[in-house]
Amino acid sequence: MNKGIVDAVIDRSGGLCENCYSIGHELHHIIYGLGRRKQCERVESVILLCYECHRGTNGVHGTYGHKLDLKLKQKLQQTYFNMGMGDDEVRRWMGGMLY
Repeated sequence: MNKGIVDAVIDRSGGLCENCYSIGHELHHIIYGLGRRKQCERVESVILLCYECHRGTNGVHGTYGHKLDLKLKQKLQQTYFNMGMGDDEVRRWMGGMLY
């Protein structure tokens, strides 16, 4: 991962999980899979998560993590719209989808 992105995410989060605000341990690409992870990597699309929010049962990669995964994708999408991006540009940065 790009060091500038890592540094910016750590700085933005203050070392805390950007979902539950406990101590953050792992960086997470909100957009991932089928080569989209690197293609869509931006400061906005990478967040710091604690172990539970990342890999726990209800974490984005956990058994019941779909709800959190969708929440993070929708929040990222709204961030892009708030930045003034149009539908096509947002779709491109979201890996081809709108949520």
